[in-house]
Amino acid sequence: MRRVEKTLRQQARDSVNGPLMLLVISLLAYGSVMVSSATAGMTGGPGLFRRHLVGIAIGLVPMVIAWAIDYKKLKHWTGPLLILFAFLLISPRIPGLGTTAKGATSWLQVFGVRLFQPSEPAKLVFIVVMAALIAEYEGRIDKPRDALRLLGYLGMAIALILLQPDLGTGLVFVAISFTMLLVGGMKGRYFAVLALVAVIGIAGILGIDATLDRAFGRDVALKDYQKNRLLVFVDPGRDPAGAGYNLAQSKIAIGSGGISGSGLGSGTQSNLHFLPERHTDFIFAVLGEELGFTGAILLLGLFLALLIASLGIAASSRDLYGALVVAGVMGMWLFQILENIGMTVGMMPITGIPLPFMSFGSSAMVTNLGGVGLLLSVWSRRYGT
Repeated sequence: MRRVEKTLRQQARDSVNGPLMLLVISLLAYGSVMVSSATAGMTGGPGLFRRHLVGIAIGLVPMVIAWAIDYKKLKHWTGPLLILFAFLLISPRIPGLGTTAKGATSWLQVFGVRLFQPSEPAKLVFIVVMAALIAEYEGRIDKPRDALRLLGYLGMAIALILLQPDLGTGLVFVAISFTMLLVGGMKGRYFAVLALVAVIGIAGILGIDATLDRAFGRDVALKDYQKNRLLVFVDPGRDPAGAGYNLAQSKIAIGSGGISGSGLGSGTQSNLHFLPERHTDFIFAVLGEELGFTGAILLLGLFLALLIASLGIAASSRDLYGALVVAGVMGMWLFQILENIGMTVGMMPITGIPLPFMSFGSSAMVTNLGGVGLLLSVWSRRYGT
């Protein structure tokens, strides 16, 4: 009996990745402190903070479920999961279900109550599906038709996302795919061709966008606010009272923080309502102003440690499929970290991508914690159990 109990305790210890859990808990606590500070002076601030905590609690459910499921079994559900993925991205366009927010029809609502963004859980479904498809090639994607087949799934995802349209989420899918294809053994020349096609495609869309809008009498490829964001990124001084306002206020907030910041709840940009979307898209600007360079470095250190811990889990995987699942989650986190922090300082275009574990938003929080569950599933089965 004692031997059985000892074995069970050992299995329980082996299924938990201590460093990963400690880092996730630290990031959740850090994010909760910043959301509390950012919402303190807002109308309905206490309610928003409670919703943030509820989002974390809800996110623990998919985390535990994904942890409990043997990730290898998901490999055999590629077809149904692909259908689920397509449905999640199409669902906001179904009459009566979708609702528009911030220029994108990307939310689901029931009886007028906005529920969640289906594109968020779709990221995890996409990771599981792409991992299964890429794993079929056993680390050698060296034929053009193989690369085209895999890139075709990415093209489908981007096409469905652009129906909303949600350019930022589309870029996240590109980052996920790039990371997984790199780990999956796709040849470098295909990445070069893909990058060239992307540049030509973006330039082409920008070049003919105005013509298409006039021809159809509406925005076809890019919304006006999306084009303005790209133009402001190229020329930060353009339209400082309009499209460039958010970026200007974010830079002022971060720059005024200095080494140690003004203190929690003491940021003038936040308290005087100069900084828009401060609890969501620009939570890093609030952190920079109130906790300064020290607080920013602490957060970057936590993110770096999270990615290193995730890399260790990928390396521990006994099969390529598990490593690809972890790579997909890492690619999602890494791109969102770089994009969100980069846009607050003018190094990346503003896209509205949340900062993982930090920004207010239940849909993103549930997805990020679901990603943690996938990593734990891979880790707990590293011995082939």
